[in-house]
Amino acid sequence: MPSENRLYIVGIGPGERGQMTRRAIEAISDAESVVGYRPYLDLVSDLLVGKRVVSTGMGREVERAKEAVDLLEEGSVALISSGDPNVYGMAGLGLEVASGRVDLSRVEVVPGISSFSAAACRAGVTFTESVAAISCSDLLTPWNKIEERARVASELKMPMAIYNPRSRRRTWQLDRVLEIATFDGERDPKVLVAKNVAREGEALFWTRAGEMLEEEDLREEVDMFTLLILEGEGMVRGEGTACDENRRRGAAGPEARSHPAGGHSARVHVVGTGPGDPRHLTLDAEEIIERSDLLLGAERHLCAVRGVSKGETNSHEGKGEFEDRISARVRAAEEAARLGKTASILFGGDPSTFSSSWRVRAPLKAQVSSGVGAFSAAAARLGAPLVNDFALISGLSEETPWRARRLLEGGFAVVVYNQNSGRMDCLAEAVSDLDPERPFGLVQDATRPDERIYIGRGADLARPSFEGRRCTLILAGPEARMTEGKIINRRGYQTKYYY
Repeated sequence: MPSENRLYIVGIGPGERGQMTRRAIEAISDAESVVGYRPYLDLVSDLLVGKRVVSTGMGREVERAKEAVDLLEEGSVALISSGDPNVYGMAGLGLEVASGRVDLSRVEVVPGISSFSAAACRAGVTFTESVAAISCSDLLTPWNKIEERARVASELKMPMAIYNPRSRRRTWQLDRVLEIATFDGERDPKVLVAKNVAREGEALFWTRAGEMLEEEDLREEVDMFTLLILEGEGMVRGEGTACDENRRRGAAGPEARSHPAGGHSARVHVVGTGPGDPRHLTLDAEEIIERSDLLLGAERHLCAVRGVSKGETNSHEGKGEFEDRISARVRAAEEAARLGKTASILFGGDPSTFSSSWRVRAPLKAQVSSGVGAFSAAAARLGAPLVNDFALISGLSEETPWRARRLLEGGFAVVVYNQNSGRMDCLAEAVSDLDPERPFGLVQDATRPDERIYIGRGADLARPSFEGRRCTLILAGPEARMTEGKIINRRGYQTKYYY
């Protein structure tokens, strides 16, 4: 097949066009053929004019991946995933099928906004310490492994984002996860129910795990288009931009349960700038930045959007401690709004994950715009090291090494934010003996001009090839392997299909 033809595994975000990135649109535009699940292709139908389009139904993921690789004989191909391709998406399978047939340097994973990030931003949620993502579907993962991961995350008191919580045939699994999260009635965490996030009919409301266990009609509201976020330590709940407390079926009319995608009329915005390359800004973020009269944030985030912005910028750097700079930005945004101007405060990555957006959101009642998270960007640059259940934890805590070990023991892939690559001895000592051959990847400044990447095995964790701060470390899951300089984590399709 022609060596210039490329395979793009594209995350189109959770639904609405504003949640897509410029890079995703470019990749689809560059492709002669587009392959995907029909409902996802329908979301980008206007981008497919004049292209060969191949659609398959639910459960035909292997067929889609094979078809995408076959079509490389005829030109470049975009293989579509909703949300982010590394979050229960097509990244792992696409790379697995392409491996051995295509030089993997010709495969690009294009990260997207994940459903849990979009839901968290909509509801005003910020994860400041950790979050675990777990799928309740046992089609590809044995239930005993899923239950063990839910138990580990609950024991560590982590917030949990629950994907695929309930279907028409699969109902008891959600009940079991809720029982685990409540420690069989000892706790009663709050639960965000997010339906059709960023799609027509979007509805978000809060309830409690105990209430959901008790009331069948409440559980029946949950389906495969619903994502749940279970409250845990380090989860800050501010005033949601599209969510009210205890909103239930019948408690309000449809107009109160469906929320507009826009919110662009707000005077103050919190904007996730993604990993750094402006092409990974969402279209919403790009539009907000373009029309903002004042941009506030760290200098590196302001620099990243300089080609997009037209307004005044101010980093407030050199003005006291971090909290002082945040306070100064809040005051500047308040003053701009008072004068009838639009102000945006920029945060790197996604505002819902390990950012300080919660410090400004409450006093300003700001509209929050999602961004591609550091974990998404790093995973895409490394290949497909996640795709199964994974956990995000902050590297700033003294408890990080043993938490990472416990999560790895439970079968999670683990992403550690805020790493200094020259100071990973304690982490290496805690986890490297679990599986010395398991791959890990370290990414600094993903998608930026000075990006640095190192891929190694567990035994080498304390000896990466470069030193620096602001690194994202990904400890791959138990089914991961290295091939052609990429990390590929198998999703479990090999247990049901031959490919």
